[in-house]
Amino acid sequence: YKLTAMGSVIWEDEFEFMPPSPDWKLLRVETGENDISFGFTRKDPGPFPSDTTFAYDEDPFGCTATLEGREKEFFKRFLFNAILKFQIMEKKKVQVVGGEGLAVTVEGKDPIKKAKVRAKVVFGKRGDRVVGFYITQWRPMDGAYDLSAFEVFDKFVASFKFLKKSFYETL
Repeated sequence: YKLTAMGSVIWEDEFEFMPPSPDWKLLRVETGENDISFGFTRKDPGPFPSDTTFAYDEDPFGCTATLEGREKEFFKRFLFNAILKFQIMEKKKVQVVGGEGLAVTVEGKDPIKKAKVRAKVVFGKRGDRVVGFYITQWRPMDGAYDLSAFEVFDKFVASFKFLKKSFYETL
């Protein structure tokens, strides 16, 4: 990545966005050839599991090309390694990456690990494909969420731009 004079980041010459403050650490996961996810994470004050992570996902769980269809598919597998039942707190249409999107805020509880999570997922379009942005904030069952982290996430999403066509858009 490289920093611009305006303070934004250009990631792999493909995406541009405003980065969060330095207390957020870069998170990069290589999941296969040319399949790279990136985001930011921070350890929050408080007992385990007090942390927050947000990311851009070029290929969120599912294969449906509609926002509503992808939302249903996505939440069948999202955080599948935890024993969670999600409750939808808010669902609304939004503008994201220059077009229509869908934002869904959920909360889930893991009674075995005595933990809870608040998450927001924003689905948008890149050409005909659905892309996603998500934030997860974990807390002990009796811990309080830090909603200011969701404001940081919203600024990241609002600033996100595609600088060139995706591989699929060039086919």
